[in-house]
Amino acid sequence: MMHDAVDTATEDRIVKQDVWSSTSFWQKQALDEDGDVSAPLIGDSRADVCIVGGGFTGLWTALHLKQQAPDLDVVLIEAKRCGDGGSGANAGYALPLWANFPALEEQHGSDEALRLCRASEAVIDEIEDLARSHAADIGMRRHGVIWGATCAAQTGHWEEAIASMDRHQVKHYTPLDHEEIKRRTGSHAYVAGVLEGTSATVHPGKLVRLLRRAVLAAGVRLHETTPMTALGRTTPPVVTTPGGTITADRVVLAMYAWTGAIRELKREIVVLCSDVMVTQPQEQAVAAQGWRDGPALYDSRTLTEGTRTTPDGRVLFNKAGGRLAFCTGVDRSQSRPGRSVDELQAMLTTHMPDLAQAPASHAWSAAIDRTRSGMPLFGRLPGSPHILYGFGYSGRGVLTTNLGGKILASLALDADDAWSHAGFVRKPATSFPPEPIRFLGGLAVRQAIRRKDQLDHAGRKPDPLTSFFYGFKPGRWNRR
Repeated sequence: MMHDAVDTATEDRIVKQDVWSSTSFWQKQALDEDGDVSAPLIGDSRADVCIVGGGFTGLWTALHLKQQAPDLDVVLIEAKRCGDGGSGANAGYALPLWANFPALEEQHGSDEALRLCRASEAVIDEIEDLARSHAADIGMRRHGVIWGATCAAQTGHWEEAIASMDRHQVKHYTPLDHEEIKRRTGSHAYVAGVLEGTSATVHPGKLVRLLRRAVLAAGVRLHETTPMTALGRTTPPVVTTPGGTITADRVVLAMYAWTGAIRELKREIVVLCSDVMVTQPQEQAVAAQGWRDGPALYDSRTLTEGTRTTPDGRVLFNKAGGRLAFCTGVDRSQSRPGRSVDELQAMLTTHMPDLAQAPASHAWSAAIDRTRSGMPLFGRLPGSPHILYGFGYSGRGVLTTNLGGKILASLALDADDAWSHAGFVRKPATSFPPEPIRFLGGLAVRQAIRRKDQLDHAGRKPDPLTSFFYGFKPGRWNRR
């Protein structure tokens, strides 16, 4: 009998270990349907534009370039497979920028803030049109997303955004109380919130594959398993890879969390992973809770927790604040779980106790590139105007990367338009201290954030030490 118990416990541990993977559930599903990988670069090549990075930003940039200049010779290289970074690993929340309207208005003025928010909202239609033109199912569901609070201390974080938008006759949020959130989702955890009616959820892995298919159809030359090993800041710039070089009139760095490898930009971000888990399919349980066609949710913790369903009836739980990357060790941080499956299931239980009973099927960590302000950064590399950069989505990149692609395309084409002068275009400002101070300080700040969230839910005020380190947290777009 004891032998059987030991074997069962060992088997449970093995199963839970097997749940963790360096490849996300989304990527696995998408690659099971379409596992094509482009050949690596071999030999030396010449191009009008070379894009480094095959995630959302790089793919959108390539597509916008070819739409504006069909004869442009564009080559895109990706270190692994398109979407193997943050683009294929995020939680799939397609959120327009309205939650960030107060900060955008303060920094860039009302007209630019309204333009960026409306443009981000229009991206959902743009994605649907692209999917329709390629007959692709990307799991887009326009059921809205609830931004709520799971304790009294964190309620009302949306009030500033509502007040700012009201001044411009923009009605984006629908207030919800505890009972209404419970009716729409089955969750008892939320005390209040607002429905972002124009938001959606998407299968990010399938969106990556759609964009990959679109850029290939547009004539972009794609080389996967082709990492950049050196960047020549010459005129024209030269990108070196293991198999050859690419000399291009313009180079676009669309490297997301891996931007830290660029010396001029490495102090503009900290990389903090989110831990993500999905359950086995449980369509009947989801339907019984009244959530089959209900909105996704995310809370008002500084290290947010979010829950949503997938098109095949699973429940996804996402928790920010996992491992912190040291220097350029993004791959190392992303490949190891910040929290155990048991911890994530316990957290999910506080939101959805009935749905947390289903076994986990997949879990992974997703790298997030957080800027000091919480806003993305685009521009020309200091001293190298033919090299462009775009990064720093701080966890809200599913839609914003499309805008980033428009900005980078305009900059690459030397266009004088609204995108080349967008509010997100600015010079690097050396926002964070060098390593190891950044890493060690980041650990202290992360611990303070965790402590503050715990105290909020306990109805207690933070102690002075917690408050001190909490004050150094990277900015959030909604400025909580």
